[in-house]
Amino acid sequence: MAIISMSNQTPKRLALIGLGNQGQEYLKAISLSKDVELVAVVDSDVCRLEQVKASYEHLNLALHDQISALHRHGLDGLILALPHHCYIDVWQEILALGCPLLKEKPLGRTLDEARELLAQARMQECPLQTAIQRRHHPTYLALKRRLTEQGAVVKEAHAHLHLGFSPRGEDDSWRGRQSMAGGGVLLDSGYHMVDLLHYLIGPFDLVAASLWRNGKALNAQEIEDEAYVIGRAEQTWIMLESHLAGEPYTANGSGYRKSEGISLLTDQGIFFADRQGVYQNGILIENHDKEWRVAMANQLNQFARNIQSGNWSDFDIWDQLPAMQLIEHAYKTAHHY
Repeated sequence: MAIISMSNQTPKRLALIGLGNQGQEYLKAISLSKDVELVAVVDSDVCRLEQVKASYEHLNLALHDQISALHRHGLDGLILALPHHCYIDVWQEILALGCPLLKEKPLGRTLDEARELLAQARMQECPLQTAIQRRHHPTYLALKRRLTEQGAVVKEAHAHLHLGFSPRGEDDSWRGRQSMAGGGVLLDSGYHMVDLLHYLIGPFDLVAASLWRNGKALNAQEIEDEAYVIGRAEQTWIMLESHLAGEPYTANGSGYRKSEGISLLTDQGIFFADRQGVYQNGILIENHDKEWRVAMANQLNQFARNIQSGNWSDFDIWDQLPAMQLIEHAYKTAHHY
């Protein structure tokens, strides 16, 4: 497992706010990191707290249903994994803890909200890092390394992420409500691929965007379940697609196949990577564990290094406004149709 760790440093004391799906992923990954120690968790759902107590007894976590209870723990940083709409109501309470923040993407539901959250964090001198796992996953790290080693010039990039979910299940959750989620698959899973493309290629301009729901062009008040983006970097054409469902697949309970990957046409041949391997011209050149634990441990270790060094200007931890700007531009462009 390719886990990048600090050496001979006292682990940073962290608390996790939010025990939903993404919060649970952090609990699974935390034991792989030698650079952080999770000392407390917060969730308003007492049943979730009890489940965590039973499942992660070995972590000896302090369990709280109020954010203010975290003042007593002498924390070095916070992991924020709340639903998109929850941050506005608790942001000042979070900032009052005076800690560096690792916040799950997106930075905000809109670009304006992202800027406001970031401005308030800066005013309170709380460094803010956005959590984006794919740029920390071993296969995508390996792809970046291979491109650099070979001096490959990327001419075309095709990225896709199909979640494999039934569209019907999304309607009943906060993710299916525009006011709460801020957007659909472009802001959610599409955000991952925009960031991954930024990591591998660099910034790019939007050329066109198209958003769909149930096979029809999106109404501005709806949540999209398909998103298509075309972009252009200095030397590269970029195509991105993000689907809530994906290709029909009867072996999956949802009826759809989960899939992701990025294909790069370069002057050194065609590279392809997903969460299991890296290929060059159709030949497997590296394979890795597809699970998220290693990627999340790498991200936590990077967060610890940034806390230790006080370096919050490194390009790997940019505040994600470039991604938010491109996504918001895509929404505005698509809604013109």
